[in-house]
Amino acid sequence: MGDNLLMKKRSLERAIQQTKTSDDFFETKVARIEDQLKAYLDQIQRLTEDRVQKIATFENTQKRQLDVRKSSQQLIDTLEEAQAKADRGRLDLAELQIELEKERFERKRVEADLETVRRKAEQLKSHADGSSEAEKLKQELGEYKEILKCIVCHDRRKEVVITKCFHLFCNPCVKGITESRHRKCPVCAASFGPNDVKPVYI
Repeated sequence: MGDNLLMKKRSLERAIQQTKTSDDFFETKVARIEDQLKAYLDQIQRLTEDRVQKIATFENTQKRQLDVRKSSQQLIDTLEEAQAKADRGRLDLAELQIELEKERFERKRVEADLETVRRKAEQLKSHADGSSEAEKLKQELGEYKEILKCIVCHDRRKEVVITKCFHLFCNPCVKGITESRHRKCPVCAASFGPNDVKPVYI
């Protein structure tokens, strides 16, 4: 009976030893599994963070694309407005050119009418001048005679010149001035002497 107990004891010790060995094995395996699980969790965390970053980048990209589309639309609207203004400007320019052509045509017509009137006036004037030519000649002759008269006495013809100022007078008037104390030209008051008086022949 003692041997049986001893055998049972040894069998139990072996079983306990095997169980302990199994426990160590499973603990090692569990630790390895936990390490793997932790590595997987870390990888999932990194993937999650990378996904969040990519989503944020994608959203920013979409926002920039939306801003670009808005800017493009604004540029298109501005371009269309400028094109419309240019079209209106071309229409206005065409209308102004038409008005300018009308004004030029009207101006030419008026100039032609004025030329016709001018020719008629010249014809009338030529007829009138023919009858008054003699009267004009008489008037001009009278003016020339007045020019030749002395500006002091308004009677005699100019006969001498004062060489200091080149003003002309009749000889009696200049002689009267040279015989006085104040020998000055009646026109410009330039002083002169008897030697400054020279005869002229008109």
